[in-house]
Amino acid sequence: MRFHPAVLMLLVWAGCIAAFYILPFQLEGRVMTLYGFMILLLFIAAFCFGAMVAARPQPQRPRPPDVTVDFRLTDRWLMAAAGIAVIASLLDVQGRNLLDLAEAYQMRSERAGALMIGGASESTIWFQLGFLTYPAGYVYLVREVAYRPRPVLWRIGLFGLAPVVLASLAMGGRAPMFYALVMLVYGFALRNQLFKTRPGIAPVRRGPGPQRRRPFKLGLPGKIAIGVIGALAFVYFVQVFIARADVVGGVEGMFGVAGGVWGVNFNGRFSGLIFSAFGADGAYLIFIFVWYLVQGLVMSNAIFTEYDGSMLLGGYGIDLMSALMRRVNGEFIANGYAVLLDMNVYGFLPSAFGSLYVDLKFFGLIPCVIWGWLAGKVYGHVKAGRDPRWLMVVPFITVGIFFSLINTPIGFSNGFVTHLWLILAFITARPLRQPVQAVAPVQQRHRPAS
Repeated sequence: MRFHPAVLMLLVWAGCIAAFYILPFQLEGRVMTLYGFMILLLFIAAFCFGAMVAARPQPQRPRPPDVTVDFRLTDRWLMAAAGIAVIASLLDVQGRNLLDLAEAYQMRSERAGALMIGGASESTIWFQLGFLTYPAGYVYLVREVAYRPRPVLWRIGLFGLAPVVLASLAMGGRAPMFYALVMLVYGFALRNQLFKTRPGIAPVRRGPGPQRRRPFKLGLPGKIAIGVIGALAFVYFVQVFIARADVVGGVEGMFGVAGGVWGVNFNGRFSGLIFSAFGADGAYLIFIFVWYLVQGLVMSNAIFTEYDGSMLLGGYGIDLMSALMRRVNGEFIANGYAVLLDMNVYGFLPSAFGSLYVDLKFFGLIPCVIWGWLAGKVYGHVKAGRDPRWLMVVPFITVGIFFSLINTPIGFSNGFVTHLWLILAFITARPLRQPVQAVAPVQQRHRPAS
């Protein structure tokens, strides 16, 4: 981990505030209050306090070269779950046109409407089974790419990407696919820490017998492949946004919806430069992409300032808890969502801290401190360098902090289930110490003087 969790959290939110005030966002019918900013700072401070209590910033200690990780049991669990997710998603989407983005948008709107009134979910048993198992693909991506000396491409595709892509198409959303892409890239970044050798030192020999092939390194073809995957994902995201704009009459109509319904427009300072440089379509894409990352600042401010409904006890920020409470007491959920709807906050991304406030009010500071403490503990174990398993947790901690702009780590993109699979993978993986045959430093050869 390059940054201490507290430092990273401060950088993320400083960047969010800078993006909101530098780009030409303008609020319509919304007001940002000083009180809301102060409560936001209180929640951020609670996270930073927990992280600093767990571990202080420290240098990276060298990792012992004779320690490896046995993932055999972990692989069985993750591959079985990913296989179930693929089959369940295929059964759920049979007979549907997965490429009809307008239909997917309508389906998501209907689900959001049912959620708002506290109605029970009408999803199939296959959708529910896939929902519980596809997040295993995120964990498998990190395990396969980061820890295996030579990653197997068909395993990455079948057990890592396929469950997530099919689930994303079944749900009509983009977050799972984007999350998987981030984990794929992060997995390759972790390889540099797990397989790098220090200059001038020969590779470590692990006992007698023939030596394994050198660990795979991401060369130009691999970088091109990741670039192609990223480009395809970007095109998919763009097409989703364009499909949504077409529903309301195109880009101009979408800007009208943003100003009249969302309460924000893109007509502030320097907006003319952006529209002239990128055109209306390009300006719309810039607006919509950045708005997804900064709207948590606006919505959390409104929540801190105005929300006076009941504590929803996880029914707002955790998908599984929301589904359970809708079946047990749908009216309770509907009443809380009605307050958010009156505030024009329902359906928007509330940030991690706005979500905690709706669910627990100021008691949300307690899980915020615990979140920071856990992130700090992972940071401390990684910096200590004694157990390579902790590196597997790093992507989820880092991405969780970055997407605090959207929701909590257990609330973003089915995060609660994702972290359950992560915990299972961590527990079932076993650190092993192997005998090492010392190898002398590589001597530099000198040419004799001529």
